[in-house]
Amino acid sequence: MPRFDKLLNPAFCANNVNSPCPNNTSKANKACSRCLLVVYCSEECQNEHWPTHEKDCKNIFTQESWKPHWHTADRVPTFRKESDPYEPNTNKGKISWWGSMPAVDLLKLDANEGQDAPPKLSILFAASHDIRNMVETIARLPDMYSGQCEMVMNGIHPEIFTQNIILVLVAFHFPPEEAAPIMIHLWYSALIPSSVLAALRAKILPLIHEVCVPADYEPYVPVYEMVCKKNKASLCIELPREEWHRLRKYLEVPPRLSATTAAENRHEVTLALSRKDEIHRFLYTQPRYWRVSSVKFRADGILLPFGCSREEFDTPNPLTYATAESEILRIENVLSLFGHLLKPKILNPKAMLLVLLVRDIEAMWTGESIDTELTRVAKYIPQAKSTSRNDADYLKSLLASTFFRDVTKLFDLYKKAAKFDALARYGLKIREKSTVVPHWPMRPGKHPAQQVFEILLASGATGLERYIEWERE
Repeated sequence: MPRFDKLLNPAFCANNVNSPCPNNTSKANKACSRCLLVVYCSEECQNEHWPTHEKDCKNIFTQESWKPHWHTADRVPTFRKESDPYEPNTNKGKISWWGSMPAVDLLKLDANEGQDAPPKLSILFAASHDIRNMVETIARLPDMYSGQCEMVMNGIHPEIFTQNIILVLVAFHFPPEEAAPIMIHLWYSALIPSSVLAALRAKILPLIHEVCVPADYEPYVPVYEMVCKKNKASLCIELPREEWHRLRKYLEVPPRLSATTAAENRHEVTLALSRKDEIHRFLYTQPRYWRVSSVKFRADGILLPFGCSREEFDTPNPLTYATAESEILRIENVLSLFGHLLKPKILNPKAMLLVLLVRDIEAMWTGESIDTELTRVAKYIPQAKSTSRNDADYLKSLLASTFFRDVTKLFDLYKKAAKFDALARYGLKIREKSTVVPHWPMRPGKHPAQQVFEILLASGATGLERYIEWERE
Protein backbone atom coordinates (compact mmCIF):
# COMPACT_ATOMS: atom_id res chain seq x y z
CA MET A 1 0.00 0.00 0.00
CA PRO A 2 1.42 3.43 -0.91
CA ARG A 3 2.40 5.88 1.80
CA PHE A 4 0.42 9.08 2.15
CA ASP A 5 2.55 11.06 4.58
CA LYS A 6 4.11 12.82 1.57
CA LEU A 7 0.74 14.55 1.07
CA LEU A 8 1.45 16.44 4.29
CA ASN A 9 4.74 17.71 2.88
CA PRO A 10 4.27 18.19 -0.87
CA ALA A 11 6.94 19.65 -3.11
CA PHE A 12 6.40 23.39 -2.71
CA CYS A 13 8.40 24.65 -5.69
CA ALA A 14 5.76 25.98 -8.08
CA ASN A 15 7.83 25.17 -11.16
CA ASN A 16 6.02 21.88 -11.67
CA VAL A 17 3.66 22.47 -14.60
CA ASN A 18 5.13 19.95 -17.01
CA SER A 19 7.21 17.89 -14.60
CA PRO A 20 8.45 17.98 -10.99
CA CYS A 21 10.98 20.66 -10.12
CA PRO A 22 14.26 19.63 -11.82
CA ASN A 23 16.24 20.39 -8.66
CA ASN A 24 14.45 17.52 -6.87
CA THR A 25 14.35 19.26 -3.49
CA SER A 26 11.57 19.79 -0.96
CA LYS A 27 13.12 23.07 0.17
CA ALA A 28 11.52 26.11 -1.39
CA ASN A 29 11.77 29.44 0.41
CA LYS A 30 12.02 31.99 -2.38
CA ALA A 31 8.54 33.56 -2.52
CA CYS A 32 7.15 35.71 -5.29
CA SER A 33 7.64 39.17 -3.81
CA ARG A 34 4.58 40.55 -5.57
CA CYS A 35 1.84 38.12 -4.51
CA LEU A 36 3.45 35.75 -1.95
CA LEU A 37 1.21 33.00 -3.35
CA VAL A 38 4.00 30.73 -4.60
CA VAL A 39 7.52 29.75 -3.58
CA TYR A 40 10.52 28.41 -5.50
CA CYS A 41 13.67 26.53 -4.69
CA SER A 42 15.83 28.76 -6.88
CA GLU A 43 15.85 31.87 -9.02
CA GLU A 44 16.16 29.66 -12.10
CA CYS A 45 12.89 27.89 -11.29
CA GLN A 46 11.18 31.21 -10.63
CA ASN A 47 12.27 32.64 -13.98
CA GLU A 48 11.29 29.48 -15.82
CA HIS A 49 7.84 29.47 -14.23
CA TRP A 50 7.10 33.18 -14.68
CA PRO A 51 5.18 32.88 -18.01
CA THR A 52 2.73 30.58 -16.23
CA HIS A 53 2.61 32.37 -12.89
CA GLU A 54 2.18 35.80 -14.50
CA LYS A 55 -1.46 34.94 -15.29
CA ASP A 56 -2.16 34.58 -11.56
CA CYS A 57 0.20 37.24 -10.28
CA LYS A 58 -1.27 39.89 -12.59
CA ASN A 59 -4.81 38.54 -12.54
CA ILE A 60 -7.51 41.18 -12.83
CA PHE A 61 -8.68 40.33 -9.29
CA THR A 62 -5.31 41.45 -7.90
CA GLN A 63 -5.68 45.00 -9.19
CA GLU A 64 -6.43 47.74 -6.67
CA SER A 65 -8.91 49.20 -9.15
CA TRP A 66 -10.92 45.98 -9.63
CA LYS A 67 -14.66 46.29 -9.09
CA PRO A 68 -17.41 43.67 -9.42
CA HIS A 69 -18.91 43.36 -12.88
CA TRP A 70 -22.33 44.72 -11.94
CA HIS A 71 -20.63 47.90 -10.64
CA THR A 72 -18.63 48.60 -13.80
CA ALA A 73 -21.66 47.77 -15.95
CA ASP A 74 -23.83 50.06 -13.78
CA ARG A 75 -26.63 47.54 -13.43
CA VAL A 76 -28.63 46.00 -10.60
CA PRO A 77 -26.76 42.94 -9.24
CA THR A 78 -28.60 39.66 -9.66
CA PHE A 79 -28.69 38.97 -5.91
CA ARG A 80 -30.89 42.05 -5.51
CA LYS A 81 -33.41 40.93 -8.09
CA GLU A 82 -36.35 38.67 -7.40
CA SER A 83 -35.50 35.15 -8.48
CA ASP A 84 -37.04 33.87 -11.69
CA PRO A 85 -39.14 30.76 -10.89
CA TYR A 86 -38.18 29.33 -14.28
CA GLU A 87 -34.46 29.87 -13.72
CA PRO A 88 -32.68 26.70 -12.50
CA ASN A 89 -31.43 27.04 -8.92
CA THR A 90 -27.82 25.83 -8.94
CA ASN A 91 -27.84 25.58 -5.15
CA LYS A 92 -30.99 23.51 -4.81
CA GLY A 93 -30.31 20.21 -3.11
CA LYS A 94 -26.64 21.01 -2.56
CA ILE A 95 -24.90 20.45 0.75
CA SER A 96 -22.80 22.88 2.74
CA TRP A 97 -20.08 20.40 3.61
CA TRP A 98 -18.23 22.58 6.09
CA GLY A 99 -19.55 24.50 9.04
CA SER A 100 -19.46 28.29 9.04
CA MET A 101 -17.83 28.66 12.47
CA PRO A 102 -14.33 27.84 13.80
CA ALA A 103 -13.95 24.59 15.73
CA VAL A 104 -14.79 24.75 19.44
CA ASP A 105 -13.28 22.84 22.36
CA LEU A 106 -16.52 21.87 24.10
CA LEU A 107 -14.85 20.97 27.39
CA LYS A 108 -12.07 23.47 28.03
CA LEU A 109 -11.04 21.38 31.00
CA ASP A 110 -8.15 23.65 31.96
CA ALA A 111 -10.51 26.62 32.40
CA ASN A 112 -13.41 24.66 33.92
CA GLU A 113 -13.12 21.39 35.86
CA GLY A 114 -9.31 21.34 35.75
CA GLN A 115 -7.88 18.94 38.34
CA ASP A 116 -11.43 18.18 39.51
CA ALA A 117 -12.46 16.67 36.18
CA PRO A 118 -14.54 13.51 36.74
CA PRO A 119 -13.20 10.12 35.64
CA LYS A 120 -15.85 10.01 32.91
CA LEU A 121 -16.84 12.87 30.62
CA SER A 122 -19.84 12.69 28.28
CA ILE A 123 -20.56 14.87 25.25
CA LEU A 124 -23.54 14.61 22.90
CA PHE A 125 -23.28 16.23 19.47
CA ALA A 126 -27.04 16.35 19.04
CA ALA A 127 -27.16 17.83 15.55
CA SER A 128 -23.59 17.50 14.41
CA HIS A 129 -22.42 18.89 11.10
CA ASP A 130 -18.84 17.88 10.36
CA ILE A 131 -16.44 16.52 12.99
CA ARG A 132 -14.43 19.69 13.59
CA ASN A 133 -15.73 20.26 17.14
CA MET A 134 -15.13 16.64 18.08
CA VAL A 135 -11.57 16.74 16.74
CA GLU A 136 -10.84 20.04 18.51
CA THR A 137 -12.23 18.76 21.81
CA ILE A 138 -10.21 15.54 21.72
CA ALA A 139 -7.03 17.35 20.67
CA ARG A 140 -7.39 19.82 23.57
CA LEU A 141 -7.79 17.21 26.31
CA PRO A 142 -4.98 17.87 28.81
CA ASP A 143 -2.14 15.35 28.74
CA MET A 144 -2.67 14.76 32.45
CA TYR A 145 -6.29 13.67 31.97
CA SER A 146 -6.46 9.86 32.21
CA GLY A 147 -10.22 9.39 32.50
CA GLN A 148 -12.76 8.24 29.96
CA CYS A 149 -14.26 10.65 27.43
CA GLU A 150 -17.44 9.42 25.76
CA MET A 151 -18.63 11.26 22.65
CA VAL A 152 -21.93 10.51 20.95
CA MET A 153 -22.61 12.01 17.50
CA ASN A 154 -26.07 12.28 15.99
CA GLY A 155 -26.49 13.59 12.44
CA ILE A 156 -29.17 15.41 10.46
CA HIS A 157 -27.75 15.13 6.93
CA PRO A 158 -27.18 11.45 6.01
CA GLU A 159 -24.48 12.44 3.52
CA ILE A 160 -22.47 14.51 5.98
CA PHE A 161 -22.92 11.91 8.69
CA THR A 162 -21.64 9.27 6.27
CA GLN A 163 -18.59 11.41 5.64
CA ASN A 164 -18.05 11.77 9.39
CA ILE A 165 -18.15 8.00 9.87
CA ILE A 166 -15.61 7.36 7.14
CA LEU A 167 -13.31 10.09 8.47
CA VAL A 168 -13.39 8.58 11.95
CA LEU A 169 -12.77 5.09 10.55
CA VAL A 170 -9.73 6.45 8.71
CA ALA A 171 -8.43 7.99 11.94
CA PHE A 172 -8.89 4.65 13.65
CA HIS A 173 -7.33 2.36 11.05
CA PHE A 174 -4.45 4.32 9.50
CA PRO A 175 -1.23 5.51 11.17
CA PRO A 176 -1.57 9.17 12.24
CA GLU A 177 0.91 10.45 9.63
CA GLU A 178 -1.19 8.83 6.89
CA ALA A 179 -4.63 9.33 8.42
CA ALA A 180 -4.18 13.11 8.67
CA PRO A 181 -3.67 13.83 4.93
CA ILE A 182 -6.30 11.28 3.89
CA MET A 183 -8.84 12.88 6.23
CA ILE A 184 -7.97 16.40 5.10
CA HIS A 185 -8.56 15.63 1.43
CA LEU A 186 -11.66 13.48 1.98
CA TRP A 187 -13.01 16.34 4.06
CA TYR A 188 -12.11 19.31 1.88
CA SER A 189 -10.96 18.29 -1.62
CA ALA A 190 -13.26 17.60 -4.57
CA LEU A 191 -10.60 15.41 -6.21
CA ILE A 192 -8.35 12.92 -4.42
CA PRO A 193 -5.44 10.71 -5.52
CA SER A 194 -6.65 7.36 -6.87
CA SER A 195 -4.28 5.71 -4.39
CA VAL A 196 -6.32 7.18 -1.51
CA LEU A 197 -9.55 5.67 -2.80
CA ALA A 198 -7.79 2.34 -3.35
CA ALA A 199 -6.52 2.39 0.24
CA LEU A 200 -10.00 3.15 1.58
CA ARG A 201 -11.47 0.28 -0.39
CA ALA A 202 -8.74 -2.05 0.83
CA LYS A 203 -8.86 -1.10 4.51
CA ILE A 204 -12.26 0.42 5.31
CA LEU A 205 -14.65 -1.26 2.87
CA PRO A 206 -14.11 -4.80 4.29
CA LEU A 207 -15.07 -3.52 7.76
CA ILE A 208 -18.34 -2.16 6.41
CA HIS A 209 -18.91 -5.32 4.38
CA GLU A 210 -18.67 -7.40 7.57
CA VAL A 211 -21.72 -5.59 8.90
CA CYS A 212 -23.67 -5.56 5.63
CA VAL A 213 -23.51 -9.35 5.08
CA PRO A 214 -25.31 -10.41 8.28
CA ALA A 215 -27.67 -7.45 7.92
CA ASP A 216 -28.89 -8.93 4.62
CA TYR A 217 -29.91 -12.11 6.43
CA GLU A 218 -31.54 -10.38 9.40
CA PRO A 219 -33.78 -7.73 7.81
CA TYR A 220 -35.97 -7.37 10.90
CA VAL A 221 -33.20 -6.19 13.21
CA PRO A 222 -33.64 -2.37 13.31
CA VAL A 223 -30.06 -1.31 14.06
CA TYR A 224 -26.66 -2.89 13.42
CA GLU A 225 -23.43 -1.88 15.06
CA MET A 226 -19.71 -1.94 14.36
CA VAL A 227 -17.30 -1.84 17.29
CA CYS A 228 -13.60 -1.09 16.79
CA LYS A 229 -10.98 -0.99 19.52
CA LYS A 230 -7.48 0.44 19.43
CA ASN A 231 -5.22 0.89 22.44
CA LYS A 232 -7.47 2.53 25.06
CA ALA A 233 -9.96 3.91 22.54
CA SER A 234 -13.11 2.34 21.17
CA LEU A 235 -15.45 3.32 18.37
CA CYS A 236 -19.07 2.19 18.13
CA ILE A 237 -21.16 2.93 15.03
CA GLU A 238 -24.89 2.17 15.12
CA LEU A 239 -26.92 2.51 11.92
CA PRO A 240 -30.07 1.07 10.35
CA ARG A 241 -29.48 -1.65 7.76
CA GLU A 242 -30.13 0.61 4.77
CA GLU A 243 -27.62 3.17 6.07
CA TRP A 244 -24.88 0.53 6.20
CA HIS A 245 -25.53 -0.21 2.54
CA ARG A 246 -25.45 3.51 1.79
CA LEU A 247 -22.11 3.73 3.60
CA ARG A 248 -20.69 0.95 1.45
CA LYS A 249 -21.76 2.68 -1.76
CA TYR A 250 -20.00 5.88 -0.70
CA LEU A 251 -16.64 4.22 -1.21
CA GLU A 252 -17.38 3.84 -4.89
CA VAL A 253 -17.02 6.60 -7.47
CA PRO A 254 -20.34 6.89 -9.34
CA PRO A 255 -20.18 5.15 -12.75
CA ARG A 256 -19.10 7.38 -15.65
CA LEU A 257 -18.08 10.17 -13.27
CA SER A 258 -14.65 11.16 -14.53
CA ALA A 259 -12.53 13.90 -13.00
CA THR A 260 -13.53 16.15 -15.91
CA THR A 261 -17.25 15.50 -15.46
CA ALA A 262 -16.94 15.98 -11.70
CA ALA A 263 -15.23 19.33 -12.26
CA GLU A 264 -17.99 20.40 -14.65
CA ASN A 265 -20.65 19.46 -12.09
CA ARG A 266 -18.78 21.39 -9.43
CA HIS A 267 -18.40 24.47 -11.63
CA GLU A 268 -22.17 24.56 -12.15
CA VAL A 269 -22.34 25.61 -8.51
CA THR A 270 -19.02 27.21 -7.58
CA LEU A 271 -18.54 29.19 -10.80
CA ALA A 272 -22.10 29.39 -12.08
CA LEU A 273 -22.64 32.37 -14.38
CA SER A 274 -25.97 32.98 -12.66
CA ARG A 275 -24.05 33.51 -9.40
CA LYS A 276 -21.32 35.73 -10.85
CA ASP A 277 -22.51 38.82 -8.98
CA GLU A 278 -22.79 36.88 -5.72
CA ILE A 279 -19.24 35.56 -6.14
CA HIS A 280 -17.91 39.03 -7.00
CA ARG A 281 -19.60 40.48 -3.92
CA PHE A 282 -17.78 37.91 -1.77
CA LEU A 283 -14.44 38.45 -3.52
CA TYR A 284 -14.71 42.22 -3.09
CA THR A 285 -14.56 41.81 0.69
CA GLN A 286 -11.22 39.99 0.44
CA PRO A 287 -7.62 41.25 0.17
CA ARG A 288 -6.42 41.29 -3.45
CA TYR A 289 -4.44 38.07 -3.54
CA TRP A 290 -6.92 36.16 -1.42
CA ARG A 291 -9.28 36.56 -4.36
CA VAL A 292 -7.00 34.61 -6.68
CA SER A 293 -6.75 31.79 -4.14
CA SER A 294 -10.52 31.76 -3.66
CA VAL A 295 -11.16 31.50 -7.39
CA LYS A 296 -8.55 28.75 -7.76
CA PHE A 297 -10.23 26.71 -5.02
CA ARG A 298 -13.62 27.29 -6.61
CA ALA A 299 -12.13 26.03 -9.88
CA ASP A 300 -10.26 22.90 -8.79
CA GLY A 301 -11.58 22.27 -5.27
CA ILE A 302 -8.27 20.84 -4.05
CA LEU A 303 -6.94 21.90 -0.66
CA LEU A 304 -3.25 22.39 -1.42
CA PRO A 305 -0.81 25.30 -1.22
CA PHE A 306 -1.34 27.54 -4.24
CA GLY A 307 1.72 26.47 -6.24
CA CYS A 308 1.72 22.73 -5.49
CA SER A 309 1.10 20.24 -8.28
CA ARG A 310 -2.44 18.89 -8.63
CA GLU A 311 -1.41 16.13 -11.04
CA GLU A 312 -1.86 13.29 -8.53
CA PHE A 313 -5.42 14.38 -7.69
CA ASP A 314 -7.18 12.52 -10.49
CA THR A 315 -10.22 10.87 -8.89
CA PRO A 316 -13.56 12.42 -7.86
CA ASN A 317 -13.98 12.37 -4.09
CA PRO A 318 -16.92 9.96 -3.69
CA LEU A 319 -17.98 11.63 -0.43
CA THR A 320 -18.70 15.04 -1.94
CA TYR A 321 -20.97 14.26 -4.87
CA ALA A 322 -24.31 13.98 -3.12
CA THR A 323 -27.50 15.97 -2.65
CA ALA A 324 -29.64 16.83 0.35
CA GLU A 325 -32.13 19.35 1.65
CA SER A 326 -31.20 21.69 4.47
CA GLU A 327 -32.58 20.96 7.92
CA ILE A 328 -32.07 23.10 11.02
CA LEU A 329 -33.22 22.33 14.53
CA ARG A 330 -35.21 25.17 16.07
CA ILE A 331 -34.46 26.34 19.59
CA GLU A 332 -37.58 24.83 21.19
CA ASN A 333 -36.95 21.48 19.51
CA VAL A 334 -33.40 21.47 20.84
CA LEU A 335 -34.41 22.18 24.42
CA SER A 336 -37.34 19.77 24.44
CA LEU A 337 -35.39 16.92 22.85
CA PHE A 338 -32.05 17.23 24.59
CA GLY A 339 -32.48 19.36 27.71
CA HIS A 340 -33.48 16.40 29.89
CA LEU A 341 -30.20 14.67 29.02
CA LEU A 342 -28.20 17.19 31.07
CA LYS A 343 -27.14 15.90 34.46
CA PRO A 344 -28.59 17.74 37.50
CA LYS A 345 -26.37 20.46 38.92
CA ILE A 346 -25.79 18.48 42.07
CA LEU A 347 -24.09 15.79 39.95
CA ASN A 348 -22.36 18.07 37.45
CA PRO A 349 -22.52 21.86 37.91
CA LYS A 350 -20.66 22.29 34.60
CA ALA A 351 -23.19 20.38 32.48
CA MET A 352 -24.58 22.52 29.68
CA LEU A 353 -26.25 22.46 26.27
CA LEU A 354 -24.48 24.59 23.65
CA VAL A 355 -26.66 26.09 20.91
CA LEU A 356 -25.45 28.09 17.89
CA LEU A 357 -27.62 30.74 16.22
CA VAL A 358 -26.23 31.52 12.77
CA ARG A 359 -28.89 33.66 11.04
CA ASP A 360 -31.56 34.08 13.72
CA ILE A 361 -30.14 37.29 15.23
CA GLU A 362 -29.62 38.86 11.81
CA ALA A 363 -33.32 38.37 11.08
CA MET A 364 -34.19 40.70 13.98
CA TRP A 365 -32.58 43.77 12.39
CA THR A 366 -35.01 46.29 10.89
CA GLY A 367 -32.58 48.79 9.36
CA GLU A 368 -33.17 51.86 11.52
CA SER A 369 -29.59 51.87 12.87
CA ILE A 370 -27.80 51.71 9.52
CA ASP A 371 -26.48 55.30 9.59
CA THR A 372 -24.76 54.77 12.95
CA GLU A 373 -23.29 51.49 11.77
CA LEU A 374 -21.98 52.95 8.50
CA THR A 375 -20.29 55.76 10.46
CA ARG A 376 -18.32 53.15 12.39
CA VAL A 377 -17.57 51.22 9.19
CA ALA A 378 -16.04 54.37 7.68
CA LYS A 379 -13.17 54.11 10.19
CA TYR A 380 -12.05 50.91 8.45
CA ILE A 381 -13.29 51.18 4.86
CA PRO A 382 -13.11 54.32 2.70
CA GLN A 383 -16.57 55.84 2.44
CA ALA A 384 -18.38 54.96 -0.78
CA LYS A 385 -18.80 57.79 -3.26
CA SER A 386 -22.36 56.73 -3.92
CA THR A 387 -25.22 55.34 -1.85
CA SER A 388 -26.65 53.55 -4.85
CA ARG A 389 -27.51 49.93 -4.15
CA ASN A 390 -25.57 49.10 -7.32
CA ASP A 391 -22.33 50.62 -6.00
CA ALA A 392 -19.86 47.89 -4.99
CA ASP A 393 -18.19 50.01 -2.31
CA TYR A 394 -21.52 50.90 -0.75
CA LEU A 395 -22.62 47.26 -0.75
CA LYS A 396 -19.30 46.29 0.83
CA SER A 397 -19.93 48.86 3.57
CA LEU A 398 -23.40 47.42 4.10
CA LEU A 399 -21.91 43.95 4.50
CA ALA A 400 -19.36 45.32 6.97
CA SER A 401 -22.03 47.16 8.96
CA THR A 402 -23.27 43.90 10.51
CA PHE A 403 -20.13 43.82 12.67
CA PHE A 404 -21.19 47.08 14.35
CA ARG A 405 -24.81 46.33 15.19
CA ASP A 406 -26.21 46.55 18.69
CA VAL A 407 -26.23 42.82 19.35
CA THR A 408 -27.60 43.20 22.88
CA LYS A 409 -30.73 44.85 21.52
CA LEU A 410 -31.07 42.32 18.69
CA PHE A 411 -30.65 39.39 21.06
CA ASP A 412 -33.35 40.78 23.35
CA LEU A 413 -35.67 41.03 20.33
CA TYR A 414 -34.85 37.45 19.39
CA LYS A 415 -35.63 36.19 22.89
CA LYS A 416 -39.05 37.81 22.68
CA ALA A 417 -39.69 36.46 19.18
CA ALA A 418 -38.65 32.95 20.21
CA LYS A 419 -40.71 33.24 23.43
CA PHE A 420 -37.84 32.42 25.75
CA ASP A 421 -40.08 32.96 28.78
CA ALA A 422 -42.15 29.96 27.71
CA LEU A 423 -39.02 27.85 27.27
CA ALA A 424 -38.54 27.82 31.05
CA ARG A 425 -40.90 24.85 31.19
CA TYR A 426 -38.03 22.67 30.02
CA GLY A 427 -36.18 23.36 33.25
CA LEU A 428 -33.28 25.19 31.60
CA LYS A 429 -31.89 28.70 31.81
CA ILE A 430 -29.26 30.67 29.91
CA ARG A 431 -25.84 30.61 31.53
CA GLU A 432 -24.91 34.27 31.80
CA LYS A 433 -21.14 33.80 31.69
CA SER A 434 -19.72 31.72 28.85
CA THR A 435 -17.49 28.84 29.89
CA VAL A 436 -16.59 27.21 26.56
CA VAL A 437 -16.81 29.75 23.73
CA PRO A 438 -17.53 33.52 23.68
CA HIS A 439 -21.16 34.45 23.15
CA TRP A 440 -20.28 36.45 20.02
CA PRO A 441 -17.07 34.78 18.70
CA MET A 442 -17.03 36.58 15.35
CA ARG A 443 -17.40 40.11 16.73
CA PRO A 444 -14.36 42.34 16.12
CA GLY A 445 -14.59 44.03 19.54
CA LYS A 446 -15.12 47.70 20.35
CA HIS A 447 -11.94 49.03 18.75
CA PRO A 448 -10.56 46.29 16.49
CA ALA A 449 -7.25 46.54 14.70
CA GLN A 450 -7.54 47.11 10.95
CA GLN A 451 -6.15 43.67 10.12
CA VAL A 452 -8.55 41.92 12.50
CA PHE A 453 -11.50 43.69 10.90
CA GLU A 454 -10.33 42.86 7.36
CA ILE A 455 -9.88 39.16 8.17
CA LEU A 456 -13.34 38.92 9.74
CA LEU A 457 -14.95 40.71 6.80
CA ALA A 458 -13.19 38.44 4.30
CA SER A 459 -14.22 35.32 6.23
CA GLY A 460 -17.88 35.59 5.26
CA ALA A 461 -18.98 35.95 8.90
CA THR A 462 -21.46 38.64 9.95
CA GLY A 463 -20.53 39.13 13.60
CA LEU A 464 -24.11 38.20 14.51
CA GLU A 465 -23.36 34.51 15.13
CA ARG A 466 -24.41 33.78 18.73
CA TYR A 467 -23.65 30.87 21.05
CA ILE A 468 -25.98 30.18 23.98
CA GLU A 469 -25.02 27.94 26.89
CA TRP A 470 -28.07 26.41 28.58
CA GLU A 471 -27.87 24.87 32.04
CA ARG A 472 -30.29 23.27 34.48
CA GLU A 473 -32.31 25.59 36.71
